[in-house]
Amino acid sequence: MMRIEIAGFGSTVQDQGRFGHLRAGVPISGPADPFAFRAAQSLVGNSVADAALEVVGAAFAFRCDDSRLIAVTGRDVSVAVRDGVPAWTSVFVRAGDVVRVAGTARTRYAYVAISGGIATDPVLGSRSAYPRAGLGRALAAGDTLPLGAARGTAEDAGHRVPFEYGDRAAAIAGPHLDRFDVTTIARFFGSDFVASAQSDRQGARFEGPNVASRMGEILTCGVTDGAVQVPSGGQPIVLLADHQTTGGYPVIATVIEADLGLVAQRAPGEKIRFYRVERDAARERAGELRALLATA
Repeated sequence: MMRIEIAGFGSTVQDQGRFGHLRAGVPISGPADPFAFRAAQSLVGNSVADAALEVVGAAFAFRCDDSRLIAVTGRDVSVAVRDGVPAWTSVFVRAGDVVRVAGTARTRYAYVAISGGIATDPVLGSRSAYPRAGLGRALAAGDTLPLGAARGTAEDAGHRVPFEYGDRAAAIAGPHLDRFDVTTIARFFGSDFVASAQSDRQGARFEGPNVASRMGEILTCGVTDGAVQVPSGGQPIVLLADHQTTGGYPVIATVIEADLGLVAQRAPGEKIRFYRVERDAARERAGELRALLATA
């Protein structure tokens, strides 16, 4: 059993997502930072189908009733058990040890993986929480969460995934690129945008030069993670894990999966620049991240 001591704000259980229900209007959900989630799971011997915790807030603390491998990933996160231990590294903690996770003003999402995974009951085939629809809820101090069978021992600790967050995100051309003039497209792919404080798990909002479509809005269509919607005000929104299933704003680009976490982790006021790539480059980048996990 896992026992939550400090819950942060809006922390939830997440797995790889809830698939097969988009036509009913149910988002996939899953982690806002997919690579950090996968890295944490890999470090403790879990699969991406297992559930972990997505931590939101300045502080989080928990303890387990038995000894476990744990890993904490995310941007600018730190971990302490009895002494400080490195993030993005597998750590063996003993029964009753209090694990404290902290971030900085630049930390939006952190991931806590525990060997065996969080074993809450699946809803519609997934353990991912989507509180807006009553699918799970945000965690609170005093909550207890069941765990799967422990995997690994102290000898399996110390593995590390070396990863740094940059300030440039790759994106492929969107399905509605022809609704934007050449100058606007060049402006989108060649300018700095600033992360808005209004960002959340549904979408990361950015402020900067106007990149509005010359043809206005569209009839509603299906949308996917990473889609860069541009409302009439000309300020882009990058859709994240809890995004709506359809939308009527034109999509100028789609951020590649490998860089979704980079976008999600932008703190309010921080800059980002989108650069255009083709599909082969997107696949190559995804392969690089898979190789990084394979060497951990």
